[in-house]
Amino acid sequence: MSVKITRRGFLKTATASLLAAGVLRLAPAAEAAEQGKTPELPWPYARLDPEEVRRLGHLGYYQFECAGGAFWALAVSLQEKVGYPWTLLPIPSREEVLNAVKQGKHLHSLFQYGYGGTVGWGTLCGSLNGSLAVIQMVVGEHKAWDKLGKALMRTYESTPLPTKKSNEMVVNGRALVPPNKLKSKKWLPSNVSGSTLCHVSVGKWCEVSGYASGSKERSERCGRLTGDIAAFAAMLLNEYFDAYSRVRNAEKAAEEAVARFTEMLKKEYGGDTRLSPTTASCRVCHYKGKVYEDGQFTRGFLECEACHRDMRPHAHTFFNPGAAAPAPGKETASQRQLQEAAVAGSIASAAIGAVAGFAAAKASEKKSE
Repeated sequence: MSVKITRRGFLKTATASLLAAGVLRLAPAAEAAEQGKTPELPWPYARLDPEEVRRLGHLGYYQFECAGGAFWALAVSLQEKVGYPWTLLPIPSREEVLNAVKQGKHLHSLFQYGYGGTVGWGTLCGSLNGSLAVIQMVVGEHKAWDKLGKALMRTYESTPLPTKKSNEMVVNGRALVPPNKLKSKKWLPSNVSGSTLCHVSVGKWCEVSGYASGSKERSERCGRLTGDIAAFAAMLLNEYFDAYSRVRNAEKAAEEAVARFTEMLKKEYGGDTRLSPTTASCRVCHYKGKVYEDGQFTRGFLECEACHRDMRPHAHTFFNPGAAAPAPGKETASQRQLQEAAVAGSIASAAIGAVAGFAAAKASEKKSE
């Protein structure tokens, strides 16, 4: 038996679901529904349960791996809670994914290309790739979604993963994945990757855990991590829309959301959304700028020490009393900044890593003597 739904009936249903979910920006979505069109971004958002998103992200990994799993977890949650226009996405339902995992069948969905750091290339972790897409889909203002996205990236770099919550989810039998399909039921080791790159993240975890990159345990680790990052994205979005409902300013709402999220992250997960002291010191000189001679030939916000393992000889150059000082008036802007800070006797927090590097280098010199 088929049921015919008229355009008016479709509009009524779509509008009712949006109102029931308490979403923002109802008018554009409702108008698009009336016209039979796909609404422009941003799409409506409703507050999500991070723990349910964590479970869905873990389940999604078993079908779509990291990028597809994280995107699917957030998108299917919004499909279930908001309805239209999320129902327009060509993604399987929760029941379809669960049945496919049980039967060992493969389903097609969005963002599967992001597996293993993008088609196995080991670059950006797929859990970030998929989660960031949803953040940008629901937060229309560039400065706002940019702040939220940066916070999620730094969270990945600084937080021990997989988290205690995702380990407990599996070990205590709360995962959506059937027990007989789990790659591992063990409590898995956690570590701080210091990098958003799949290659670095997996490699460091393998060093800490002793499991090979092709092991079932490593795969399960990435499944739990996928749930964790999708859950963190949901937390950030919940905080953002809560703040936006009060301040009605996207950039201020994003700042408030990141501040509140950071407080929770540090307290409950041991992570942070701020630069490490070493990376902050590097960015005194190295950032996206116009003066090549001052070190402005880099771009990005990655933790520097993820790739640059020993920066001491370079970092302490301007603090080495034995080094020849540049002629007056010949210093670079970066040299002047660091020298002025040293003379003032108060090294800015941004130079903490450089000072530490200098101290370590001097200690090494004395030891060699």
